[in-house]
Formats: sequence, structure tokens, C-alpha cells
Amino acid sequence: MESSKLASYVASRICHDIASPLTPLMQSLELLFDDSMPAMKVEGEKALRMAVATLDAKLKFLRFAIGSQQLNDEQANVNEARVLFERLFDTYSKIRLEWTMETHRISNRQLRVLMNMTLMMIEPAAHGVCRVTARQEGEELVLDVEALGRFANLKPEVLEALGGAEPTGGWGGGAIQPYFTRVLAEEIGMKLVARTPQGAAGLEARGAVVVP
Repeated sequence: MESSKLASYVASRICHDIASPLTPLMQSLELLFDDSMPAMKVEGEKALRMAVATLDAKLKFLRFAIGSQQLNDEQANVNEARVLFERLFDTYSKIRLEWTMETHRISNRQLRVLMNMTLMMIEPAAHGVCRVTARQEGEELVLDVEALGRFANLKPEVLEALGGAEPTGGWGGGAIQPYFTRVLAEEIGMKLVARTPQGAAGLEARGAVVVP
């Protein structure tokens, strides 16, 4: 895919994620400044705090996952990463995060792949669990994200994009995220594989350990 087209698709995907919490934020502001409904001001303030927290969590996660923040092969700060993951999943009331980091030998770019794998698995993890794991097997780093639940599955367009097929409908349908994740993994020599057992969906990325 042309780099300009990929950039525009990814930018649209970011705008979609940001626009989602902006709607309740604007609605809560209307309640706060509507003097005709004083009883609703408390609810407006509560909704405002929640919308701002959601927007903040998504922006900070996307800054690392899609932006150029820490785009290198230096050792990633896994404690900082865990906070970013936990804050992101706090914005989803019906998804539980299970985080297992068995190695600290993960680079910033490898962590970026893990973050994008996780973004892919949020939809299939709805009303269930999202397991995020990183471990070392010999001199190989294994990243794994699994969605568990009654709705856990990977759509055909997701599997096609993981196989290298270019999305034809822009960012819609969730195809640009797996395509972008595949590009990121290939750039750093990681092999990305999907699995679709019954009642679950998973992604695994394997590559050489680059952190001393």
C-alpha cells in the first residue's frame, strides 16, 4: 500500500477513536452550563470527568501505539506500559484485562507491536477477557494477545488484512488496524499469526530478542 494512503487510513482510525469520547464530553458540558436544569449539573460533572478520562487514556495509548513516541529498539518501560494498558481498559466497562509480562527484554518497537495487537483484539474481547502476554523462549520474544468470550472471533476482513490483503474500505470494518499491525511486525522481523479456536481469538508475534 502507498505510504500516503496508509497514513490517511491510520489518521482516520485515530480520529474515530478520539471522536468517540468527545460526544459525551460535549453533552456533559451542555448539562453543566444549562441553568434551566440545575438538578442535572451533578450528572453532567460526573459524565464530564468520565469522558475526559477516556479521551486522555486513549490519546496517551495511541501516542505510543501509532505515533512516533519511543520509536526505537531501546528497552521499553514495562511498568509505564502496564499503566497505559490498564488505563485504556478502564474505559471499557465490559472487558477485563489480564496482563502477564514474563520478560523485561522487550524493545519499544516490539511493545508498539503488542499495543497494536491489543487494539485489534478489543472488539472480539467485548463482554469477556483480553489476555496480554509477553515471554521469552530462548532468544526469541513471544507476544500474545487473546480474546476470550462468547463473541470472540476474528472477522474475515481482519484475517485477510493480516495475510497482506490491502483494505478496500478505508479504516472502516476494522481492516486497517490488522494491516497496520502486520506492517509494524514485518518491519522489525516479527512473524504475526492469528488463531481462531472456538470461543476465543488470538494473535501471536514472534521475533528475535533485541534488548541485551
